[in-house]
Amino acid sequence: MSDKRLQARLEIRLHPEKLQMLKDEAAKKNTSVGGIVREAIDSYCAVSAEQKLDAVKKLAEIMAPAATWNKMKKEIEAEYKSDR
Repeated sequence: MSDKRLQARLEIRLHPEKLQMLKDEAAKKNTSVGGIVREAIDSYCAVSAEQKLDAVKKLAEIMAPAATWNKMKKEIEAEYKSDR
């Protein structure tokens, strides 16, 4: 997500002490207050381990045909070599 240009703006109001805490943290991390806030939002919005596990379980339930590992490996290697 960091490769996309930031376009949306957000304005929040904080107690002065909280803003100073953010400024201090930003200075320690050599970033901006906005960077700290974006990092916190990304963390808040991250997919939980439980959600990831549920997704893996659903994928495992799909009865899709699959070749042996050796056959798949050969296909992967062949495709990789053709891209070069």
